[in-house]
Amino acid sequence: MIGFILRHLKKTRIFLSLIFFIPISILFLDPRNGIPASVSNFFTSFQVVPAVLKLFTFIGWITAGLGAVLLLTLLFGRVYCSTLCPLGTFQDIIIRIRKKLHKRERYKYIKPNYTVHYGILFVSAVLAAAGSMTLLNLFEPFSNFGRMVASLAEPVVTMANNLGAGLIGHFNLYFLYNVPLRNIDFGTVAYPVFFLLLVGYLSYKHGRLFCNLLCPAGAFLGLLSRLSLYNIIVDPENCNHCGACERVCKANCIESDTQKINFAACIGCFNCIGACPTGGVIYARKGTGTFKITDTNFTASRRRFIRDITLPAVGTALYPFTVVDTSSAAVSGYDRSKDVPVSPPGSLSTGRYSNLCTACNLCVTSCPTQVLYPSFLHYGLAGIFQPMMNYTASYCNYECTVCTQVCPTGAILPLSVEQKKLVQIGKASFFKEDCVVVSKKKDCAACSEHCPTKAVYMVPYEGNLRIPELNNDICVGCGACEHACPTIPRKAIYVTSNRIHLQAKKPPVKKQEEIFDSSKEFPF
Repeated sequence: MIGFILRHLKKTRIFLSLIFFIPISILFLDPRNGIPASVSNFFTSFQVVPAVLKLFTFIGWITAGLGAVLLLTLLFGRVYCSTLCPLGTFQDIIIRIRKKLHKRERYKYIKPNYTVHYGILFVSAVLAAAGSMTLLNLFEPFSNFGRMVASLAEPVVTMANNLGAGLIGHFNLYFLYNVPLRNIDFGTVAYPVFFLLLVGYLSYKHGRLFCNLLCPAGAFLGLLSRLSLYNIIVDPENCNHCGACERVCKANCIESDTQKINFAACIGCFNCIGACPTGGVIYARKGTGTFKITDTNFTASRRRFIRDITLPAVGTALYPFTVVDTSSAAVSGYDRSKDVPVSPPGSLSTGRYSNLCTACNLCVTSCPTQVLYPSFLHYGLAGIFQPMMNYTASYCNYECTVCTQVCPTGAILPLSVEQKKLVQIGKASFFKEDCVVVSKKKDCAACSEHCPTKAVYMVPYEGNLRIPELNNDICVGCGACEHACPTIPRKAIYVTSNRIHLQAKKPPVKKQEEIFDSSKEFPF
């Protein structure tokens, strides 16, 4: 089996890249939220930056993916970049399209710009250590791929699903059903569009230039691959300086004139091995001539076997659990623009959450009620694009823990339903003057009716009217009251963030009144 894999490296690489690319894409495209969290965790455990961040918050089988990636990188180089990274596979698709449209165009060796590449890695690591995820959120490959799919492709899939549900409904078929379209706005879509255009242009014109110039994960893997046991090298005895290997190298790391390969920039696509007509490009153990892998078939483009593989860690590995604030957010007059966003249950605090979240948007697309919403600068520049609770759009289901189960970085820790019901992510605030009971002298009670803990309850007001009153000891900050409140343009009741999440008291359990005397006969 291993011998077959070694003889068909490129086919193996393509097969494995699709095994990861397709399921990871589906994770962000699943409008019905039918993918189990265990499946999501398996595939995201191999993504470098999220896996490194999770290492600081959670140790278990799920962190084994990072160990596998680091080990395989030390053995075989940057196989992660061309196999497990979904953004890498996306670039390969663009490169394939270019090849079909411009068959005569070829790649040339480009001297790597280590100043920029390693500079981004270093600054990303320093900022991450200081509690800012700005650069990682802007350049980290997995999270940017997730935002592109979630912001641009997922709405299209949802509309297609709803269209299909409407069509088959005419034939009394209901295996598809309508799914609400997520709220989107310019601020959250602008950067994914820009990033798509940037990566698409670089891939189309310059191959894997993004991986070797801007990607912090690629920089870290490049450093680690300098220590790898096996390298792709040029065999001087068989090389005839034809330049075929350089022309197909999409990482632009082969200089055929000097017979040198910059293996730190090599992404392990194995195009060069298949393109060499003389067997002059080989995969060999460093410092020896053993374990040579050349093409024994006339099509020879093969790559490294990697099963669970690849994904090393970007310098964001210096995560400090620094908390910015130690007090819950207070209501300052009525200026809600100054309020801190409410972070999801399981994030423990907005400071910790902002330090760990790479804004991949997996929690956004997995949220059944669609209350999680990608922010812009609501957490500040350090937390750009990180999801927040948007109670205008929806509310947090009291029984739901999906986001706590799928987070790949540990920014949102796993919670059981029982634990989640006692996590207070915020507290309700009530502005009496805006309530319709006061302003319009009408009964409402929408907030009380939707509150799952009855932290909002109704008390007598004037005449036969009743008005809301709060018991924030049992409020969990789910936002059901704010979402249900009918007042416009601003809500009479809304949730303010607890910057450090608190523990809510258990709501009192009311005994049901006896409906009938069981000792007597039924009245019918």
